Amino acid sequence: MSLYAAVALLGLLAILQSSILTRVDPSTLHPDVMLLTIVAWALQRGSREGLVWGFFGGLALDVVSGVPLGLNALVLTAAGYLAGLGEARVFRTNFVLPVLIIAALTVVVFAAHCAYLLLSGNALALDSAIISILAPSLVLNLIASPLVFRPIRWLSRSYGREQLRW
Repeated sequence: MSLYAAVALLGLLAILQSSILTRVDPSTLHPDVMLLTIVAWALQRGSREGLVWGFFGGLALDVVSGVPLGLNALVLTAAGYLAGLGEARVFRTNFVLPVLIIAALTVVVFAAHCAYLLLSGNALALDSAIISILAPSLVLNLIASPLVFRPIRWLSRSYGREQLRW
C-alpha cells in the first residue's frame, strides 16, 4: 500500500471520528475508530507499519480536533508500535490477546488525555472520568473492534505482505 493511500484513509477516519460520529449524538461516547484501525493494522503488519500508521493517524486527529498538535500523534505512534509487537501468528489467531491489547491501549490513550488536561491546569475529577468516560469507551472499543478488524484484515490481505512504499 502506498503511503499516500494510507494517509488518505487515516485522514478520512479522523474526519469520521472527530466530525461525523460526534454529530450523530454529541452527548454520548463513541468508539475510538482511529485507535482500533491502527491496532488492527499493526497486528496484521507489525510494529514498523503500526508506528507509521499511528503517527499519521494521530496527526490527522490532531489537525481536526481541539487537542494540541502532537498529542494524539505521540500517543497513537506508541500504540501502533506496541500493538505491532503482537504481530506474530499467535496473536493473530488468539482472540484474548487482541482484546487485551485494545483494552490496555484504550487506557493508555485515556491516561494521556487526562495527563494533558491536568498539566494544562484544567480541573478533572479522575474517579468520575474513569466511570463516565473510560469504562464506556473501553466497552465500546471492544464491541466495535470486530467491525474494524475485518475490513482491515481484508485490506491487509489485498496488499499481500507488501510494505508501505515511501
